[in-house]
Amino acid sequence: MKWEDVRQAFPEKWVLIEAVQAHTDDKSERVLEEISLLKNFSKSSDAMKAYQKIHQENPERELYVLHTSRKEPNIIEKKWVGVRK
Repeated sequence: MKWEDVRQAFPEKWVLIEAVQAHTDDKSERVLEEISLLKNFSKSSDAMKAYQKIHQENPERELYVLHTSRKEPNIIEKKWVGVRK
């Protein structure tokens, strides 16, 4: 599924998506070539709760919560510097 398909199917909704096929371009932007829609929501808080639950169980999955009003996902990858515990 493409981002435009999700936007058309669920206008003005919060969606929880998973990147099926993605890469990072030279501007550190995450390019989502293929995504899977996990669920749609009316409220961002509900979407974030669902994200947290799935992320706790499977932290290796690439999940995003986005609003379908965005024309493009525009996900910027940030590099972490320092020690993580």
